[in-house]
Amino acid sequence: MDRLDALQALVLSKQLGSFAAAARAQGVTRSQISKLIASLEADYGGALFVRSTRAIALTSAGATLHDYAVDLLAIAAEARQAMAALRGTVAGPLRVNAPMSFGKLVLAPLLSEFLAQHPQVELRVELNDRLLDPFEHGFDLTLRIAQLPDSSLAARRMCAVPRAIYAAPGYLQAHGIPDSPKALKTHRCLNYAHANTGHVWHLGRGREKAHVAVDGPLCSNNGDLLVEAAVAGAGLILQPEFLAAKHIAAGRLVPVLPQWQESPEIALYALYPATRRVPVTVRALIDYLFTALPPAMAAA
Repeated sequence: MDRLDALQALVLSKQLGSFAAAARAQGVTRSQISKLIASLEADYGGALFVRSTRAIALTSAGATLHDYAVDLLAIAAEARQAMAALRGTVAGPLRVNAPMSFGKLVLAPLLSEFLAQHPQVELRVELNDRLLDPFEHGFDLTLRIAQLPDSSLAARRMCAVPRAIYAAPGYLQAHGIPDSPKALKTHRCLNYAHANTGHVWHLGRGREKAHVAVDGPLCSNNGDLLVEAAVAGAGLILQPEFLAAKHIAAGRLVPVLPQWQESPEIALYALYPATRRVPVTVRALIDYLFTALPPAMAAA
């Protein structure tokens, strides 16, 4: 059996939590995954997983081998891509993680052209708003909207993503229009759960700064949900313009305190492991997105 296939089975089984899930991801049977794991256990002389009826978990030996397996699989992938690059092609698998709303509204429309330019790339995109460790979950590239990139990763700033305050006209008619950041304290503010600032909105207008502790009836880890709640009149939101753009155009949302925006401004970052040479597929997608995205991601 191919030793890389066995190491891939180990990594996927740990990542996905079962041999059955690893088999589905690889398009093989569960028994094939079990045989690959058994071959590793025979080679390395010990159990790699603790098995129960509901779940599997790595043994200490399994955890040690898993770390080496991640590195070996990455090196093998880099070698394949480097050889493809020598032939003048960008080819091979590319796993990308991106935020849910950004992925649907901004990234998805751009991928067709990228794949047309690089038809031998096997692109897999996973969308979620959790800050996943790309090493642990096997991502080649992670796109994140944040103020600061993860210090353990190499990062390239792609474009600005300004966030501003919006509300439904009906809400403002019922509750009044705030005339200063301080006035936000008296309003129902809908908070984004993944913001590292908690329930404090950090705003700026030129050199002026305002830090306002806000309160409200709703907090969510999804920006789309907050936008829709604001459209329904639930309160004020501090969100990227690309999320609110269609509702602004239709008059369902209007800017509030339009001279004030989140400060410091957040940006879209491309994050990737810093310990190895950047694979050609990763570099190709980063370079493509850098030219395809506007300098400031306003209305997508």
